[in-house]
Amino acid sequence: MTARGPLTSLDALADDDLKALAREIRLDVPSRTTRGKLIELLAAAPNPDEVLARADRLELESRLIKLPTRQLRDLGARYRVSLNGLARKAELVTALAASPVASDVRMELNALERPGDLARIDLPRGDQVDLARVKDLLDEAQKRFEERRFDDAIAAAREAAHRAERTSRELARASWSYSILAAMGLLEPCNPRDPDTAAALDLLTRVKTLYAQGKLEDETILQDLVKAAQTAHGRDASRVRADLADVRDAIREAANIGASVANAEADWRRASDLLDRGDLRAARETADAAGRAAAEARDRRIQDVTDALASIEDAIALARNVGADPGDAVVELEDARTASRRGDYLRAGESAKRAERLAMQSQQRQIEQAMEIRQAQVDRAQTIIEGCETLIHEAETYGIGVAEARTLLRQARDVLAKGDTIAAVTLARNAEEAAERLEPRLLEERRRRGIGRPTSGLCGVCASPRLEFREDGWGRCLACGSSFRWRGPLGVLERVRGLLGT
Repeated sequence: MTARGPLTSLDALADDDLKALAREIRLDVPSRTTRGKLIELLAAAPNPDEVLARADRLELESRLIKLPTRQLRDLGARYRVSLNGLARKAELVTALAASPVASDVRMELNALERPGDLARIDLPRGDQVDLARVKDLLDEAQKRFEERRFDDAIAAAREAAHRAERTSRELARASWSYSILAAMGLLEPCNPRDPDTAAALDLLTRVKTLYAQGKLEDETILQDLVKAAQTAHGRDASRVRADLADVRDAIREAANIGASVANAEADWRRASDLLDRGDLRAARETADAAGRAAAEARDRRIQDVTDALASIEDAIALARNVGADPGDAVVELEDARTASRRGDYLRAGESAKRAERLAMQSQQRQIEQAMEIRQAQVDRAQTIIEGCETLIHEAETYGIGVAEARTLLRQARDVLAKGDTIAAVTLARNAEEAAERLEPRLLEERRRRGIGRPTSGLCGVCASPRLEFREDGWGRCLACGSSFRWRGPLGVLERVRGLLGT
């Protein structure tokens, strides 16, 4: 930032601030000293750097005191100036003006006040720059001279000279006003914290002061202003363009690891369009938003992969708990970890997905096998229970004591209904053993009653003669596997025969 001279800094202060500054540096000022004389005394003080620093602080305080308290606190939060415990507005102003970022705060105030400066630059009016009227007056003077009307010729010539002089001043003022407005237009979207922009803004302030004072003779400073504004605008545009390139690389990097970058790409396209239209401020803000969106998408993707690795470990542990062998999932998980350590999150994410799928598949296979085993146990228990039920029921019809077998059978049926298949199979086998102990007496009773096991027959389903007949009254077709009863419940005749013992 171009340093301002002491006189410029002091001239921006109010009279009360000048007197307060003189008291602060203990300057002996005679009474009834004029403002100009006071400024000269302050500028000639032995410690000009201290005077300039204090003048800047007082000038900044005079500008900050005009802001509302809420805006002052917003400035403190934005520039990380601690305002905790400060309740009065004067305390907030003093803390901001004395902070290390006071120069940045001043730049922002300059940027905020800059649009209002447009009203203080007069646009030239067409009737003030009238070269055609000057030419007409000169033509009239020549005509009157040729007509030997010398008095009228002198009057026309004087009017032409007067109007030409006034037109020249208006042309110079118009040139300055358009140059100043053009420079302001170039600097308006630029970052006020940039050194080139700050220097151009200081030069703009000096040129506007000369314009307001009517000192339009020095064209060099006007040319310097235009050149500085163009340079600041061009460099700021180049920086925004470089920022867009960096954001484009960040978006591609995030996309390469599988992150969702749709929002970041939309912001980047808007920033590029704004840059093409020359709106540097909006382009810079939108580019920053695109960069933040890309960084958030990348961080979110990395966090998703990290969380996925942890959840896969849980899935593998669960698969092992159910007796599965998640060996393939473990291999894929290790590959995902290796890729994650290398920063290859795209491969890490793909390997993590495969590991999770393999862990779930191994767990599902084990669950299916367990369900098949369970169903086989249920079928086994039901088959034993049904076979025992037939023998026990037959023994009851013969009057044989079946209390033990009936109790074990009821217990097996109750446990099976509760879902405890292992205990149900155990109790069913105990009931089967108890029923088998009844078989000798059953065979004896059958012989007494003339009940014999068939030796041949035809299947009622497939008509096959390959039949198997069991002692429990059931049979099975060896061809189609269908089961059937070869002996039904005892009829009345058999019961009578049993009672008679014949």
